[in-house]
Amino acid sequence: FDFGWLISSLPVLLKGIRITVQLILIGAVFGVALGIACAWVRALGPKWLKPVVATYVELIRNTPFLIQLFFIFFGLPSLGIRMSELTAANLAMIVNLGAY
Repeated sequence: FDFGWLISSLPVLLKGIRITVQLILIGAVFGVALGIACAWVRALGPKWLKPVVATYVELIRNTPFLIQLFFIFFGLPSLGIRMSELTAANLAMIVNLGAY
């Protein structure tokens, strides 16, 4: 086998690994923080906020992640909220992980 193409593609692959690790770290840190905040509201928070958090958790858990990502990436710009691809991916991961 000729693995020369792999060596020539190494810079692109390393950039992809860097972006993937960045997405995982940001999504996990902020997603866990959001999840802890939601757990606190459901356990000890104000009575009026509990149904809001319960609705958020049920909505996010019962929709596929890809649909959430499409909504954030394609839906929010139609509402005037513009963001980069990485920001949209980070936001989708945070919102999704926060519900678990």
